[in-house]
Amino acid sequence: MQKDFHYYCIGVLAKAAGFDKEAALTIAYASQYVDDATESEPIHVGDMRFDPVRTAHIGLKAFGWSTQKRVYIPFHFIPPKQIRSPQDSFVTVPNSPLALRILKAACDEQLELPRLCRIGVALHTFADTWAHHGFSGRLHAENDVESIYHLKGKKWDHLLVKNILLDILPQIGHTEAWHFPDHPFLTWKYTRVLTNEEVVRNNTNEFLTAAETIYHHLCEVDKPKSDTPIPWEDIKTEVRDLLAYREEDPEKRCGAWKEHFQHMFDPVAFRYDKQAWRNEALEPDKEADTDWDDFAPSDFKRLLFPMRSGFYDSPWVQFHRAALRQRHFVLENLF
Repeated sequence: MQKDFHYYCIGVLAKAAGFDKEAALTIAYASQYVDDATESEPIHVGDMRFDPVRTAHIGLKAFGWSTQKRVYIPFHFIPPKQIRSPQDSFVTVPNSPLALRILKAACDEQLELPRLCRIGVALHTFADTWAHHGFSGRLHAENDVESIYHLKGKKWDHLLVKNILLDILPQIGHTEAWHFPDHPFLTWKYTRVLTNEEVVRNNTNEFLTAAETIYHHLCEVDKPKSDTPIPWEDIKTEVRDLLAYREEDPEKRCGAWKEHFQHMFDPVAFRYDKQAWRNEALEPDKEADTDWDDFAPSDFKRLLFPMRSGFYDSPWVQFHRAALRQRHFVLENLF
């Protein structure tokens, strides 16, 4: 899934489930920031060093077991249950028992901002059990796919050249399937090499099921400041239409979500800026200092930010603490 689901759809679902506007957008931001937290090295803040938790696999060049168990598996490709034998599967399945346990643990947090951030992180992982099902977060032949087609009109279009190019990529996650699992409008199919099984996926239907399931879970969460919930049937058609919107550019899909649901939020607030939480916490002299997605590890050493009042209570810090809790929870309950 991409930003249109992880931020905009999650924000709409949280607001419809009764969270107030600010809480809904905090959950949504934490959900999307899982794909954007590329900070991987300790960062100097005042006289101390803050050690963030990298959750984003975008841009990672290392595929060793340490990366698999610290980034891919805990946040994007959660196994369905504990691994107790070589026969137990790492392959993600929708609405799995372990993903539900992660979400419940997040909802049980006591303090409000940490809880909202942890719910957002957990919802990213939970939603990805639909988008990423059939794939795992480890480097393994179970992620080897061939013969990818997508439905174009009423005919299956075989991506011959792209299949050849994708086949040389590492067999981790859905790398060999490219962005096909993440596009909400796509109907596609592929052959799983390990089992010689043809798999047909209708992403719109699966993402809609994910959205409805998330909505009902969020309805059950205790909310200190609650708005009147909106019944699922009142938003279902709009949600489905937006998921089915056939547009490869995720920014245009995000624009459609903003246009359709801006009445729920302040139009200015209902937008995602991946540097907003970084800048609020760190108060950089230059915007480039928090635009670190392409930084080498050594680049972080030159950064020095002021220690401002409220730093530890900022959403950016609370996101990283939530991510650390989820990583520990997964590793403690998985192996």
